[in-house]
Amino acid sequence: MDRTLYLNENKGLEVTRDGPSVWIKEDGKAGRRIPVRLVGRVVVIGNLRMDAGVITLFTENDIPVTFMNRKGKEVAVTIPYNHNLPRHYEEQRVLLDTEANENRVRAWIYSRRRGFHLSTVKRLSPVVAADFVSKGFREADYGDFIKKLRPRSEEQWVVVCGLIGNLFKEIIIGGLMKSDLDPHMGILYRRHNFGLALDICHIIGPEIDLHAVQFFRRNMDNNLMQKGNNGWIVSQEGMKDIIHRFENRRKALHEKIGNIIDDIFRLMRELMVGVGVE
Repeated sequence: MDRTLYLNENKGLEVTRDGPSVWIKEDGKAGRRIPVRLVGRVVVIGNLRMDAGVITLFTENDIPVTFMNRKGKEVAVTIPYNHNLPRHYEEQRVLLDTEANENRVRAWIYSRRRGFHLSTVKRLSPVVAADFVSKGFREADYGDFIKKLRPRSEEQWVVVCGLIGNLFKEIIIGGLMKSDLDPHMGILYRRHNFGLALDICHIIGPEIDLHAVQFFRRNMDNNLMQKGNNGWIVSQEGMKDIIHRFENRRKALHEKIGNIIDDIFRLMRELMVGVGVE
């Protein structure tokens, strides 16, 4: 039930609904039937033929579907329609009740992000991480460190980070929905669609940088990106590389995002006591 179904653009790939399952067929290969009960989330990358009934089947089963292109741009996210507010919507509003509450949540976001800064630097350079710990560091110091590891092409970096970030958002949105929190009620990204999901994505942004740096280190010997008429895109091999690394880290990412969501509930309880709601 917790598996991700990746549907990556490929010649002749077609997905149709077959009762409580989807049927996937591809030129030159035997078809595959996948029961929806085995799927926890769906990521569609690029252009492929798909029945509208497939989307309905997933949303009927509370499974979000993320659509993106190979330039890293998120095209759409489909989630189940529910006219009722999430169960914790009223409690969640306390995060935005007063300027003091907003400032406290912002401080928590920056503090949590700082932890991810350090974790990423430790993975990439223990020497620099030790220096950061002993002397302290600012957001700009982290930015300067990552800048040295990025490719020369800003466009390539943006494309790869966009693709990885969309995979992260897919886990975050699923986690918020399962927790009955409103994924749109953000603080940094207030009044944005999926604002809270974007806030959490900001917190774990350094983890996205880590995946991107590892991708480009491997790309030095492999052709993981292609230059098309409309700019750089990630190749089929490149997508496999990104997904493989992401799946290897999925369990750890789930735990980290789960801890962040736990923190949000703790903040809500503390702020509610502070304003005398409970």
